[in-house]
Formats: sequence, structure tokens, C-alpha cells
Amino acid sequence: MLLGEMLIKKGLITEDQLELALREQASTGALLGEVLHNLGFVSQEALTEALAQDAGVECLKVKDCPISDEAIKLVPEAFARRHKLLPVSVDNGTLKVAMANIFDVAVIDELQGLTKYYVEVAAATEADINEALNRCYGTDGGAAQETPVLGEGGEPIETLIEENIRLAEMQTRDEGETAEDITVVAPVIKLLDLLITYAVKQDATDLHIEPDEKLIRTRYRIDGILYQGPSIPKHLLSPITVRVKIMSGMNISETRVPQDGRIKFTVDNKIIDIRVSSFPTTFGETMALRLLDKEKLVKGLEELGFSKSNLDIFKQAIEKPHGIILATGPTGSGKTTTLYTTLTYLNNVERKIITVEDPVEYELPIIRQSQINPKAGLTFAVGLRSILRQDPDVIFVGEVRDSETAEMAVRAALTGHLVFSTLHTNDAVGAVPRLLDMGVESFLLASSLTAIIAQRLTRIICKRCKEETTPDPALVKRLGSEEETRNIKFYHGRGCPNCRGTGYRGRTGVFELLNITPGISDLIIKGADGNVIKTTAVKEGFRTLREDGVEKVAQGITTIEEVLRLF
Repeated sequence: MLLGEMLIKKGLITEDQLELALREQASTGALLGEVLHNLGFVSQEALTEALAQDAGVECLKVKDCPISDEAIKLVPEAFARRHKLLPVSVDNGTLKVAMANIFDVAVIDELQGLTKYYVEVAAATEADINEALNRCYGTDGGAAQETPVLGEGGEPIETLIEENIRLAEMQTRDEGETAEDITVVAPVIKLLDLLITYAVKQDATDLHIEPDEKLIRTRYRIDGILYQGPSIPKHLLSPITVRVKIMSGMNISETRVPQDGRIKFTVDNKIIDIRVSSFPTTFGETMALRLLDKEKLVKGLEELGFSKSNLDIFKQAIEKPHGIILATGPTGSGKTTTLYTTLTYLNNVERKIITVEDPVEYELPIIRQSQINPKAGLTFAVGLRSILRQDPDVIFVGEVRDSETAEMAVRAALTGHLVFSTLHTNDAVGAVPRLLDMGVESFLLASSLTAIIAQRLTRIICKRCKEETTPDPALVKRLGSEEETRNIKFYHGRGCPNCRGTGYRGRTGVFELLNITPGISDLIIKGADGNVIKTTAVKEGFRTLREDGVEKVAQGITTIEEVLRLF
């Protein structure tokens, strides 16, 4: 079966998306899989799985796979890196190898001649292989021992950071009062590159560079939790700040007001989009770098964390030609990822999708994206009003912040557009009174609303050190009733190098989805209290955030402590 047909059969792409990709391929000459990935239609993992199935070989997630010391010693590091392959295990004269290109017969033959072993090929993504190579090579202890995060030359990044801090101290000169007088020496440039690289390799979502009274603190946000990074001498603040501003296109001479910028940074042949924000504080400008990895964004709706029942309802809602679909929750709860994934799912040549955002976090192919600029008069409401004259089918408004934006969103939905947006409320039902408070007429709201999502992000138990546990009975009692928790097997992560000793690796969504049924619409028109709406919704099958969290504990996805931390 051809790759495109296989992806359609698996439900990963649509026929329209394949048609568009084939047109792009005809004009660029690139491989179809590469074109589909670059357009944002399918993830590298999904492509790898499809190709592995086509070739009849195993598809490995090397992050969760034990790597044999004996296998690592058989293959020189230079050979493994050059050909993007990872030796996995040795068994009875057979060397199992994970490869990014499983169809490279010449490399397989060369490896068999080099090792004198029969080579069994498995498929894995290039990014996973590069990460595993950094983890497995470079120390005498082999793959089984805990290894530091390594740079391109095989040296620990932490060591390189310390070396460049010392070199920067020796070479910088702290003179003058303006940014133009500051010398940004090579060690400072290298230091900042290493800090970003380390953040990417640790799967951090944010890097914070924060001046204190006597030093500069660095902190990384990993799986929603901040971890302390290396401390840097205070007199390096100015050259580091100037370097960040140069990279992100900010004004280096302006230090009194906040600024925003963007950086495109490459790690292991993967482009990372970085959104930069500077903010003046008592001890100097603090820098927040949001690391945006498109690879993690391009995923299927099934991978977000929806339960099967909620996923079915959500798919029905987004396939409707008009209406408003809202994602609610606090900052950092994954709303943008959910809506971007949804837009990618809907994206095809037959739909015109336009967004107005603050800011544009990810650049999506084909979709027309714009960023608000209040100083120039471009607000959400103004942007939304203008978008309606662009003949869109689907509209994404970054946030409903005021009554004007809310009214425009309702008008757009009632005139035949599918509108997506976010709202800051604690739960799905809370969005209804919030919109009514903004001045939206109840009968218009009832007619335009299609579905409301509320979500949080919970950490996933590390698969390598996951084990069954017996939690504190008091915690179980807080989680739910005896009937709800009686038959649950509880798990936790013991702590290992893979999860940095935390017991968690990665995050998933916890959701509640309020489907606006005729019964709910009637209650909205009557101005019913939120509790009444919730009671009716529960009778119709509505599951709360807490219930979805309990279900994820029962499935062994997360821990009781994580769910209780969220609610």
C-alpha cells in the first residue's frame, strides 16, 4: 500500500490533505512523508509507524526501550551518528538496530560487515535516535548507567556551561552605561546556546534567566514544574541580555520597557521556535524564553488525553459548519495545544482558516495567522470584525477578553462560521455565566454555543520506573468515594535517570466537555444557575475534571498525588 493511502486508512490524514501534499511534492521534489510532516498534517512518529508497518518491521520508542551495553560497544559512535541508527540489543548472533531510514540497505550491509552480526532492523524517529545516542555514548559506563545530557561533541552540557561561564568572566568587560558599549564575547554566545540546548534536550517548555541582587538565576520548566539551573555571575547580565535581544530582534538600547521577540534555534537538526519576553525588574531585565517544538504540537486528537466518549462528542462538534467552541482553563493548561491540534485536524484546501492571536505561538501551514497589536489599534474585536470580510470558514480568536469580542464571536457563529477561542474560567459550566456577564444575550448564546472544554495538564508516570504502590488512605479518601476507588490499582514512579528522579515523564490532558444539547440550550435561555446547568449535564453523561482525573489514575497513567494537586 502506498504511504498516502496507508495514512488515510489509519485516519491520520484526509484525502484533501494528501492531494495538497502531492501538489507540494510535485513542485519541490521532496519525499511525500517529508512534505506531509512539513505541512503539519502528520507527526514524525506517525510516519515512522506507517513506514515500519509497510516494511513489516518493529517500530520502537527508544525512550522506553532498554539499551544493551554490549550492543553499544559493537557500533562506533561516529558510524551510529552518521547513519542515524542506534544499537539496541544482541541476541544469539543478531544485532537489533533502530534506524531512522529502515530502507537504507547499503548501511545495513555495511553494519553487518563491520560487526560480523546479522542485523535486525527496527524503525524509530530521528529525534528519538539522536536523543538516545547522546544518552548512550560518551561515558565508560555504557547505556545502563545514568549519563549526563551531552552536547554535539559528546561532552556533558553542564560541564560546557561551567567552562563558558568561567571564560566569559575572564573576557567580558563591564564598562559604559548603554547597551552599545557592552562587549558580547564568544563564551557568552556559546553559553546562551548551551543553556537553550540543555533546555531542549531536557524537554523543558520554558527557560528563565532571572537577575538577583548578586547573581543571575536560571530555571527550567519541565512538565509544568520549575527546576533550578546553573547560577551565573551578576556582571554577565548585560552581555547575556544583549545577546538574547540580538537573537530575538529586540531593541538592545531599550531597557526600561518590556519587549517581545522570536528566535529560530536548531538542536539535533530540529528547528525550535522560541518566543522571548523581556521585563524590567529591580535587579535588571528578566528574560523568559518559551520553547515551542512543533514536533510536539503535530499530534492526533487521540493523543491529547480525551476519553473515548469525550473524543467522539468533540469530533462531532468540530465537524459542524458553524458554532462556537471554547477551551477554558488557567494559563499553562494546554488550551493552545488543544486548539492548534484541532485546527491542524480541520486544515485542508477546502477550508479557509484565519486566526487572530496574542501572540502567534506556532506557525501553521496554509492557515492565515495574525497577531494583535493594540498600539496600532488591532485588538481581538477589530481583528475578528475584519476577518469576517475575508470569507473564512473557520476562525480562531486567541481569547475572549471583553464584551465586544464576545459579541463579535457570537455574530460570526450565527452567520455560518465555526469559531474557536479560549476563556479563563475554572470549569466548562463557568463559561456560560461569564459570557452572560459580558453582555451576550442569553438566546444568542444558546443559539451559537456548540461545546465548551475545560482542561488541566497532569504529569504522566515514568514508564521505566513505574511500579504498583499503596497510597495513604487519607489521600484515597480525598480522591473519591469508596465505591469509586475500591478496585483501583495505584501506581507511582520510583525515580530513575529517565525521569530525573521525579517519577514522572511527560504530561497529558485532563478534560471535561460540556456538549450544548437542546436541554442545556433551554436552560441558558432561561438564565438558569450554573449548578442547575451542571446537574442537567451530568444526567446527560457529563463527566467532571475530577472524574476524568480519577479515571486516569485507574488507568495507571498518573498518580493520586498529581490529581489532588490539580483540584
